[in-house]
Amino acid sequence: SIHQKIGAELQKQVFTIHDSIDEIVNVSLIIDSKGKIQFEKMDASEIIKNQLPKLDSVIQESIQKIPAIYPAIKRGIPVTTKYTLPIRIQLKE
Repeated sequence: SIHQKIGAELQKQVFTIHDSIDEIVNVSLIIDSKGKIQFEKMDASEIIKNQLPKLDSVIQESIQKIPAIYPAIKRGIPVTTKYTLPIRIQLKE
């Protein structure tokens, strides 16, 4: 569900690139005990960082638009969890 919502937001964006890109970017998220999703960091190659410098801010905006979800439960208590979301970036000139 999270992956689909972020993917839908990214597809709405228009990016200008110099070369074709087909790479995977890992986005680290924290889902707190109240179900709020927070962007932690994005691991991307230098190619992605150079050609798509605004990608991390676009992903952060996409994450902010996601409504609160049910948090992870451990022994009946909601807990904070860290989640790594792989996102495939595939763009053609």
